[in-house]
Amino acid sequence: MRYFLLCLTLLLAACSSETLVRYQLKAPEKAPLLKATGYAPIDAQPGPSYEEKLMQAMDASRLDAYRRLAEQLYGQQLRGQARLSGDSLGRKTLDARVQGVVRGATLVANYIEGKFYTTKLQLDTAVLADLGSVESQPVETEQKWWY
Repeated sequence: MRYFLLCLTLLLAACSSETLVRYQLKAPEKAPLLKATGYAPIDAQPGPSYEEKLMQAMDASRLDAYRRLAEQLYGQQLRGQARLSGDSLGRKTLDARVQGVVRGATLVANYIEGKFYTTKLQLDTAVLADLGSVESQPVETEQKWWY
């Protein structure tokens, strides 16, 4: 019985293998330039003075611009719901969500435009190759023979 288990273990171990694949980052051939503009109303921001409202609007417009860049990179997740009560349509809801990491964006301009603070960003997607978030392709494959 002991001999049988030893032979079975050796046979099963001889059937396994291990493969090591190394990848190299490759930039896309055509990299688009993404642009986004964020807006924030200055008067609607919390704060006792105009200066504090302006500072809040600066942050809000910058976040809005980054959200718009994330929409272009990753898309939006939408969830809609409609309720029927009797034979008439009751409440309708639509939720939108954006999730992602935006790196490498550059500030093009930020300024006051009427009652809004505006921030303009751009992202050269060719930069993403340097940041490590592009497709990779195998460079070298190594097969170990002792497994």
